[in-house]
Amino acid sequence: MDLHEALSDYKLNLSLVENKSKKTIEAYMSDLTHYIAYLNQKNINNVEEITILTVDTYLNSLTKEYSSNSINRVLASVRSFHKFISLNHESIKDPTLYIHTHKHNEHLPIYASVQDLKVLFDSFSNSDIDIYHKTILLTLYSCGLRVSELCSLKRNDVHLSEKILKVTGKGDKERIIPIVDACVQQMELYLNLVRKNWQKKALPNFFINQYGRVLTRQYVHNLIKKKCEECNLNPNLSAHSFRHSFASHLLDGNADLRIVQELLGHSDIQTTQIYTHIQNKRLVNAYDNAFQSFKKKEDD
Repeated sequence: MDLHEALSDYKLNLSLVENKSKKTIEAYMSDLTHYIAYLNQKNINNVEEITILTVDTYLNSLTKEYSSNSINRVLASVRSFHKFISLNHESIKDPTLYIHTHKHNEHLPIYASVQDLKVLFDSFSNSDIDIYHKTILLTLYSCGLRVSELCSLKRNDVHLSEKILKVTGKGDKERIIPIVDACVQQMELYLNLVRKNWQKKALPNFFINQYGRVLTRQYVHNLIKKKCEECNLNPNLSAHSFRHSFASHLLDGNADLRIVQELLGHSDIQTTQIYTHIQNKRLVNAYDNAFQSFKKKEDD
């Protein structure tokens, strides 16, 4: 069976039988068009010629440019295609039956060290704009907020006398987060010296800019990029890196993993466990560094 004919039949099936959305069909077709172009380059023009080795070689060819998640998405498209063909043509076997998904690459999150954060927070002056910027970043870090949670934080959700704030996170789940004294003091400074002068109308948001408008995520991202460059910090630090740092530093201080999970608003403890891998990696690095000089002497 000709590959392009098979692809045309599969596309009709997605549309007329499975009633897939236009975007879903486009996604499948994009993956399969790339797949068939690869097969044609290998002089494979018929479905019957495709073997398990053919599919496996194709998937391996994607590893240089695709993440494991993307490869598994492509595999899902290819598998669905071959399943449809084999079900409708008994003589054609499905070569994807014994193909396994690619393991996910575990990318450890980028975080800032305590020393990095000290350099950052010590770099601000007492000007209104610097008070504003320091309050943004200190709240982001010391409360472990997502940048969207920071920007949508309401004035009525911040209770400085009780040293807590209420956050509405993913899935409209609410959580209570304690505010450390340094952040309480910085927030009070911002409210008393800056925000009241910038407010043009009664906005409910805690953070507003000098034009009286709501803080945006893009503003936070640009601020972090600018400060990293100014303080000679890792240029890959992002708004989410502050949240990673919050979790990592809590665990360094022997906080219980379940408490960190609750503070971050993770629904699954496995999501929080990534930070234990950061600790393990740092432990290994510290061990290697500690014995580096001993190794050199031994080699001598």
